[in-house]
Amino acid sequence: MHIKGDSLDDLLRAVFRRIARDGMNISPRKGEAREIIGAKLTLLNPRARFSRAEARSVLFSCLGEFMWILSGSELLAHIEYYIPRYRKFSNDGVILRGAYGPRIFGGGAQSQFNELAAAISQNTDSRQNVIQVFRRDDLADGNKDVPCTCNLQFFKRQNRLHLLVSMRSNDAFIGLPHDVFCFTMLQEIMARKVGCELGEYHHVAGSLHLYDANRAKVRQYLGEAVQSRLAMPPMPIGDPSDSIGRLVALEAEYRTDRIEDFTVEGLDPYWADLARLLMAKRLFTERKQSAMRQIRKEMHSRVYDAYIRGEHDRLVPKEGEPEQLPLPNLPTISA
Repeated sequence: MHIKGDSLDDLLRAVFRRIARDGMNISPRKGEAREIIGAKLTLLNPRARFSRAEARSVLFSCLGEFMWILSGSELLAHIEYYIPRYRKFSNDGVILRGAYGPRIFGGGAQSQFNELAAAISQNTDSRQNVIQVFRRDDLADGNKDVPCTCNLQFFKRQNRLHLLVSMRSNDAFIGLPHDVFCFTMLQEIMARKVGCELGEYHHVAGSLHLYDANRAKVRQYLGEAVQSRLAMPPMPIGDPSDSIGRLVALEAEYRTDRIEDFTVEGLDPYWADLARLLMAKRLFTERKQSAMRQIRKEMHSRVYDAYIRGEHDRLVPKEGEPEQLPLPNLPTISA
């Protein structure tokens, strides 16, 4: 099976229908499912990396997981803030043994990601530009967190950077939207680091499956009106390492409540908007409606408007309860 699409929603709609039609029934330990073996997906525009459908509106958890990976963290508390279900994959309630961040970004300047950026710059047509995620010891008895991703392979061809991600297993409803978001963001970061344009994103799954437990949600998704395609703006030209470092620091501040008086003056509007989204997540957890409205007004790009508005609209004050005031010392985020 090979499906091509211009947006994540194009891929998801085609994948759900194909699994329902051609998938075989399986009974893995996580529940009954339907599966297609050896599936390949191609996202022609990797910036159209998040769903516009209400049933798959998971931008905040996608961004949170992406920041967890960028930070190089393996801590459960970090990712659990965005995706609580990760707790069931931790053996000790403290770390996740299969966390991608330490594998991709561990080692600082000598990380797989940084060393590969240098290799791509030196040898344009190389076929050895691979980041290894899955390890032999992941199959140790009792490990609850076996990575679904095997490797990431980058191809710089005709001044465009393509990425092929190989998955041993992929949940089409829960995991696929997060994987596409995180990996295409890494693809665009790498493209900027090596000084070329963004190419296609290729996603190969040994087992692409849909659990029976999610069938009703899939029907809801497919029943929604088809939205116009929407893509994130291009990442600024040039090595984004400094901006990423600042964004990682801001994310830690917002997530852990250690808010200080500061601004992000000089940060490109692209990265400032991501900082605003992370703050919007914090404000949602604190039920700060008025502050969320202010964040929405400050966004440089209108691409994310519906997601902030959707989170804001879920904050309905209880009867007789006044709306809470913004957080004290709320930083002004301006580009």
